[in-house]
Amino acid sequence: MLKTTITIPTYWTRKYGEKGSPEDAIFDHPTPLDQQGTLPRCLESLCALKGKDFQVLIITAPVNPQIADRVDKVVARIIAPFRKAFPVIQFGMKELESAQRILESRGVGGGLLSLNSYPNIRNCQLIGALLLDSDLIVAIDDDETVPEDFIDTAVELVGSDFKGKRIDGKSGIYLNNDGDYKIRETGNPRSSPNIFFSKAALMNDAFSHLLSTPERIVETPIALGGNMVFSRRLYTSVPHDPNITRGEDIDYLINSRLLGFNWFFDRKLRITHLPPEAGPEDPFNTTVLAKLQQDVIRFIYQKEKITLSHNRSGITPVRTGDLGVYPGEFLKPGLEELALCALQDTRPANVDESFFPTPEELLYRARKHSDKAGAFFDFAGKWPQMIETLAADSSLRDQLLRKSNL
Repeated sequence: MLKTTITIPTYWTRKYGEKGSPEDAIFDHPTPLDQQGTLPRCLESLCALKGKDFQVLIITAPVNPQIADRVDKVVARIIAPFRKAFPVIQFGMKELESAQRILESRGVGGGLLSLNSYPNIRNCQLIGALLLDSDLIVAIDDDETVPEDFIDTAVELVGSDFKGKRIDGKSGIYLNNDGDYKIRETGNPRSSPNIFFSKAALMNDAFSHLLSTPERIVETPIALGGNMVFSRRLYTSVPHDPNITRGEDIDYLINSRLLGFNWFFDRKLRITHLPPEAGPEDPFNTTVLAKLQQDVIRFIYQKEKITLSHNRSGITPVRTGDLGVYPGEFLKPGLEELALCALQDTRPANVDESFFPTPEELLYRARKHSDKAGAFFDFAGKWPQMIETLAADSSLRDQLLRKSNL
């Protein structure tokens, strides 16, 4: 039987009232240290799963290394009671540092790993699952709950052939508390000429198209990081791109295509997504403008990576037309002009420029950041060696298991 690991990243910030820093990582809704957050609810839902042959890997991500020890202890207390129901393993800052030391001692890039951004955290999910000898990774998020048949549905068909292509990875849909998959469309996204203000509508249209197909399984240009399944062949060959600022899930799908792997959408693979509402006490880096800035950097970078893919040997080029309305519409000519307008329209007066540079400055930084796009291909080339190096060193696996009393 295939060994399955459910991976769950959990994001944490300072207590309410503690001042943030411009160096803090940008996460959508990190849990304050004086709160329980959504992780207990997520783990409760796993207790009801019909298929019990799985283990759970928690990736503990603080917004800043300064609070890592406090976060580690809080999460350890939360997950302890659930070990009666299933094995739970925690990967945090100490495990990251151990992995970095192992890789640096072998000269294979320990500095390429971190817990300071979504793609880096997702790479730690892949590494942690490898250390646990996982055949399949089922990735969910801590603000979700799963139905009873989730694990059986998730692992079904992964690694098999479908219409002449192997199902290397599989993704599913998010439902809200009302059972609807559509993202709330605020403002006038369907009449706006600016794609940055139409993002929710474009995402809804992309999923509507996938759900309207007559077949349960269909190739997909879009995936959601909290409902993805990775075969071992896939996750040991393809990393997340550390330089992507947001949307690491769809970016991973693109990376997979670049390296010759296939992703499919499974209409039966459904979870319930219950993110907390933003509050007035939330830090600057969780605001609409902060996320827009990250999106601008992300799409300009991603557009450059796709352009470079057409001139790389051993790489399968990706074309914008293959990526549907989302993310495809964000990777076409005219992107920078639309980004500048969106930043100008969203940025309020008298904001803190240490968090929110001027639109012109942000666009300049985005262009500079896109210069790093070629580095992904080098990183992808190193990934299998990094994976093999960590798998061959039993010390980190032993550290994980000792920490979890396994």
